[in-house]
Amino acid sequence: MANLIKNGDFANQGEHWTATTPNNVSYVNGHCIIATPDSISQDILLGSEGGGKFMISARMKTLPGYAGRVTVQPLPTGNPVELDVGGNQGWTIKFQEFDAPLATLKFTVKVESNDGTFDELGSYFSDVTLSKLL
Repeated sequence: MANLIKNGDFANQGEHWTATTPNNVSYVNGHCIIATPDSISQDILLGSEGGGKFMISARMKTLPGYAGRVTVQPLPTGNPVELDVGGNQGWTIKFQEFDAPLATLKFTVKVESNDGTFDELGSYFSDVTLSKLL
């Protein structure tokens, strides 16, 4: 299954991603490390394919007192899908299958540190993948 997310493995650092506060995001050895309360995001255009069944997955890790989240928002309508990881979690793979409405034109994928000490790196992400299932 092809990854619809560009540079989801962060091999090219922040290429194709938009950071809320670039100074609060670091790219090291294929990982993205984000400080609270910041995030990176990317829009994925679907073209004529529209909705259907998809799967979001990510490798995530947090330091004590931090939390992380990957959110996929179907646009123009649809419910967000979230992968959450709590504090002091070693590397773990989270994934979820979901149905996107047929009218879906694009997804916004957001990777964020949603808890922890402000302006300190504590939420780690790698291998963020969005695939359309057959």
